[in-house]
Amino acid sequence: MSLPIHAVCFDLDDTLYPYARYARAGLDAAADYIETETGGRYHEELRDIYFESGITEGTFGVLVARHDLDNGLVARAVEAFHSSTTPLEPYPETEAVLAELGEAYRLGLITDGRGGHAKLDRLGLTHHFDDVVVTPKIDSSKQDRRVFERMFDSLSVLPWSTVYVGDDPRVDFRVPNAFGMTTVRLRRGRYADIEPPDERSEPDAEIRSLDELPATIDASDDESAASGSEIGGKP
Repeated sequence: MSLPIHAVCFDLDDTLYPYARYARAGLDAAADYIETETGGRYHEELRDIYFESGITEGTFGVLVARHDLDNGLVARAVEAFHSSTTPLEPYPETEAVLAELGEAYRLGLITDGRGGHAKLDRLGLTHHFDDVVVTPKIDSSKQDRRVFERMFDSLSVLPWSTVYVGDDPRVDFRVPNAFGMTTVRLRRGRYADIEPPDERSEPDAEIRSLDELPATIDASDDESAASGSEIGGKP
């Protein structure tokens, strides 16, 4: 038998907004810093390394090696990347969906991304959430059950009365599934073509746009049972 949902918890990057915009703003901020330090303009090259070559880890190291720049620039460029204050835009439907869900449920956010609070401010979404956990700030990750336990306590909810919405099947659903949370995958963004690595990482439901989420949560027990998933929660 399903239990009523009392809270909805979200991932941030590529779930509420397109991470590519954050990366583009960060790359430009880092390139501005490198230009100030070296006099060289590498904006387009950094975007090519990141987006065209797909080198999203060690991006600045590649640039430094190519041009025989000071290795000390790497760490400072990373800091500049994450310190950008350029406004970000959520997906077109994000604001309305959060506002709608916020009238019926407590809302939480758990992100492994650095600078989660600043991202929410830049997106103009901070006011929607009752609690926000940015795991790098507590030296943890979404693979740690205690992160979710902290959220349950903060929102005063039980795991099986909570929905978790994320986009990356490699990291987003294993722990919530183990808790008995209802898991919903937004198949969008960087990881849209990636399949779950194992059964424990498979979401209960899948959507292509956030505006499908309210109906997914509200789906009847009969419809959920027919699809092999209880949207209202797991026993």
